[in-house]
Amino acid sequence: NVTRIHTTISAKSIKEERKKVAELRLKINKPTSNDSEIFESAYSYYIKYCTDIGMRETTLYNKKHVYYKNFSYFYGMKMSKIKETDIDEWRNNLKKTLSDSTVNTRECALNAFLTWCVRKNIIEVNPFIKLVKTPMKRKNELNFWTEQEFKDFIEKVTYEEHKKIFTTLFYTGLRKSELFGLKYSDIHGHELHLTETVKRNGSTYVVEDKFKNDQSKRIVPIPKWLDLGSGEGYIFRPTKYCHINRDFDNWIMRTGAKRIRIHDLRHSYVAMLINKGVDIYTISKIVGHSSIKTTLDTYGHLYDSKRKEISDLL
Repeated sequence: NVTRIHTTISAKSIKEERKKVAELRLKINKPTSNDSEIFESAYSYYIKYCTDIGMRETTLYNKKHVYYKNFSYFYGMKMSKIKETDIDEWRNNLKKTLSDSTVNTRECALNAFLTWCVRKNIIEVNPFIKLVKTPMKRKNELNFWTEQEFKDFIEKVTYEEHKKIFTTLFYTGLRKSELFGLKYSDIHGHELHLTETVKRNGSTYVVEDKFKNDQSKRIVPIPKWLDLGSGEGYIFRPTKYCHINRDFDNWIMRTGAKRIRIHDLRHSYVAMLINKGVDIYTISKIVGHSSIKTTLDTYGHLYDSKRKEISDLL
C-alpha cells in the first residue's frame, strides 16, 4: 500500500505560490546536509529552486552557465569547508582576467548562493559575512557617456549595422531586449510603439510579447534625424541579441573609448535628458520604469547639479 500525503499551499500571488512550491519540493528532495555535501551538488539544487520559482530566463542562464563557469575554483570542495581565505583567493584569481565590475558581479552571485545555502541549512554560516570586502559600487554611481563622448565613439565605428544599433540605443534608451524586438510596423512617425522583446533561451533567443513590467510596453520618441528605414519584419536581426555585448566591447577597445557596458547606453540616454532639462516623471515614463521611485533611486542624484539653477529661477 502506498500512502499519499497531500499538502495545501496558500498564497496571495502566483509568484508567492511558485516560491512555496519550490521550497516544499526542495525540503522533500534535498540531500542530507552534512560534511560530505559538495559545491556542485548544492549548486544544482539551487538552480532547481531558481527554476521552480520562475526566475527570468536571462538571470537563470547567467546562474547556470556564465556565473557557474567562474566558480570552478570551488568544484569538489565540501560546502562546510569553504572559508574566507578560499573566497579571497578565488577573487584574486578572477581579477587577473576580469574587470573589477565583472568580479563584483560574480561576488554578488556567489554571495546570493551562499546566503541561500544558509537559509536551507546546507551550511551554518555564509563565509562572506566575515570578509572585509572592497566596497561594492553604489547603485547611484552610474557609468555613462556624455553626448559628446558618444559622438566621438560612433564616428570611429565603421560597420553600419553596429553604428545604427548603438545610435538607436543611445538616443532612445531602449533595453537591449526591446531593441531587437523592434519591427518596422512599430514605427509611427517619430515614435516607436513597442510590441515585442527578445530574450535569451539557453544559447539562442526567443521573441515574445512579454515585457519586463507593465510600463515597459510603451511609446518611445525618436530623433527626427534618426532614420530606421522601412520594410517588413524586424528592424535589427534578433540573432544579434546574443552577440551585441561582445561586439560593443570590441568597438570600445578598437576606438579607445571610455569603457562602459552596452546597458550603460541606456543610463547615458537618461543622463542626457536630465542635462537637457527633462523632468524625472517624463523620463520615468519614456524609459518604462515600473514606478517613478525606481527612476529617482537610480538617477535622482544626477539632479543635484540642477539645484542651483532652480534656486536662480525661483
